Amino acid sequence: MCRFALAVAFALTGAAVPAVAFNLFATHEVTTQFATQDGKPLANAEVQVFAPNDPKTPVITGRTDADGKFAFEADRDGFWSAEAHAADQVARVMIRVGGEAQQQQSRVPPLLVIGVLAILLAVAIWYRLLRARSRRPPS
Repeated sequence: MCRFALAVAFALTGAAVPAVAFNLFATHEVTTQFATQDGKPLANAEVQVFAPNDPKTPVITGRTDADGKFAFEADRDGFWSAEAHAADQVARVMIRVGGEAQQQQSRVPPLLVIGVLAILLAVAIWYRLLRARSRRPPS
């Protein structure tokens, strides 16, 4: 009976495990829009993006689209800066990536919940078996 309970507990934990995938190189998709002082989009401007703690070396370069938008992937949290250079205009922006807002959204991994439930189930079955043996009349 004990082997059966262990087999059931093992089957439940094995069958309930969902397929979990995560990116080891997780990045944040950041989109910014550059505009002139009068509010017009800074179209086709050259953009340089600077990582946190390194404001002198651009890590990403590119050009804005027709709406003045530029998207890049930030590989770490912190204050990123970006500059867009057009003919006679320069636009700068500071972007906060990550931080407290994301930490508040953290949640318990589903695999941990399933594991704790499986352990509780195994303890309940073990307790039930012990009670059944103790109620058995002596032979």
